[in-house]
Amino acid sequence: MKLRIAVQMDPIDAIVVERDTSLAFMVEAQARGHETFWYHPSDLWWESGKVYALAHRVEVSPDPASHYATLNSARTDVSTFDAVLIRQDPPFDMGYVSNTYLLELVGGKTLVLNNPTGVRDIPEKISTLRFPHLIAATFVGRNIDAILAFAERFDQVVLKPSFFAGGEGVSRGRASDPDFLTKVGAMLADVGAEPIIVQEFIPGVKDGDKRVFVLDGQPLGVVRRMPKAGEFRANLHVGGVAQAGELDARDREIVAAVAPFLKEKGILFAGLDVIDGRLTEINVTSPTLVQELKRFSNIDAPKLFIDALERMAAAR
Repeated sequence: MKLRIAVQMDPIDAIVVERDTSLAFMVEAQARGHETFWYHPSDLWWESGKVYALAHRVEVSPDPASHYATLNSARTDVSTFDAVLIRQDPPFDMGYVSNTYLLELVGGKTLVLNNPTGVRDIPEKISTLRFPHLIAATFVGRNIDAILAFAERFDQVVLKPSFFAGGEGVSRGRASDPDFLTKVGAMLADVGAEPIIVQEFIPGVKDGDKRVFVLDGQPLGVVRRMPKAGEFRANLHVGGVAQAGELDARDREIVAAVAPFLKEKGILFAGLDVIDGRLTEINVTSPTLVQELKRFSNIDAPKLFIDALERMAAAR
């Protein structure tokens, strides 16, 4: 069955072709004869009972020199797509949240993945609090006295904005540092009314973190990310390097604990971030690194993802 598949994503002309997961999904879908479209989140709207997008029909390629060609662009009733993939990167702000409200209103048999309600209900860092036995010691809030008291319990802590991505804004320090409260105050000012996350520093991050992929509730594979020299953040956006990884018993334990929650929320594809056996994030917006997973482990996540999408579309 030929499907019309649209991807809600960041501008296609600005992606890193060799690393982009959305493009890899589109290339796989196109290879099966499906029609592929993309639209920017700002080009989604509700009007007179229907949800529309300024959608661009594209032919895609893994070639960095010519990774897409636009065939046409048109105002499109989103319910005419068989599937829509929510794939834009955070920050997970009210713009992101508002689009999930609109996508909940798409009529017909359109399959929206991941489920927009689930995406909204699973803030990627804060959602780990549902699994306190799997995470490092953590504080979430804005009270400066409480933050200081928490930080004094540990040699070092990590400060994180709650809704940024790619390691942006993340720093570490000690409660005894002369500039610690200044650093906390600056972060609180930067994030507005949002809480921040303060977490016990995990020294094992020197050995990297793991991205554990979960597809339809099952562990799929692992990519390890190593921080660059002098850095504790392993995110590729800040210079981390992807390496081959292996699923171990602790990874499987974490997936077994989190997977029922993901299934309940309609999350088909997720990436769990793990540092030294501790869960740090549940990525449901735009989990990436699947191209690296295939290169390192020969696990074809795009193929398996489109297999699952086709099964779900056929069942609607």
